[in-house]
Amino acid sequence: MRPASRLVSSLLFFLSYSNILHHLQAQPTTQGFTCPANQRSFPCQTYAFYRASAPNFLDLASIGDLFSVSRLMISKPSNISSPTSPLIPNQPLFVPLSCSCNTINISTSISSANITYTIKEGNTFYIVSTEYFQNLTTYQSVELFNPTLIPELLDIGVEVIFPIFCKCPNQTQLQNKVNYLVSYVFQPSDNLSSVASTFGVETKSIVDVNGNNIQPYDTIFVPVNQLPQLAQPTDRALKVNRIGT
Repeated sequence: MRPASRLVSSLLFFLSYSNILHHLQAQPTTQGFTCPANQRSFPCQTYAFYRASAPNFLDLASIGDLFSVSRLMISKPSNISSPTSPLIPNQPLFVPLSCSCNTINISTSISSANITYTIKEGNTFYIVSTEYFQNLTTYQSVELFNPTLIPELLDIGVEVIFPIFCKCPNQTQLQNKVNYLVSYVFQPSDNLSSVASTFGVETKSIVDVNGNNIQPYDTIFVPVNQLPQLAQPTDRALKVNRIGT
């Protein structure tokens, strides 16, 4: 092989390897996102993008109870004038999270906001992770954080830690005015452009943080300087929805 051909082959291999490495670094395992325990930006306050859902989570009180925050702590960043306002299905919300780097064992630390949830009749790690927390965590991560519990033998009333996936900006991101990495669950109807438009950021900034092989129901992190103002339904729309139901 001629020197020029070897150079081209080496360059192509390097670019391919770099892309694979970036993807592996950006994407989580099913157990969560690893974090450096010595990262100075931990702990931090961040937010999760959450959608109101029937039948259990159509008011801020129930959602606040789920995430262990007050109604006001959700209504203010979510652009909702009254914390007692009713919600409609899929209404967008920003829920505050206290994100920490949690040491699991000598070799593993996971970045998460740990929510204590009390098991009710019919609950499983999977149901609560996917339906209640809307894939902001996984049942595998719940198992990792609750090693003494047997998923098939959950007693009603037992308290379980549900680790909500989150990240704190690193020093470089903070220097670039990234104040929050908002946890967002990528939907089947989403594309990167639509998510970027929702948050008022460039598509490239999302790819830089998460890689470019994002799949439906992956938790991704959207880098923002400040939270965008969510468009909320009017009082008239809420009344029409109540009449319709």
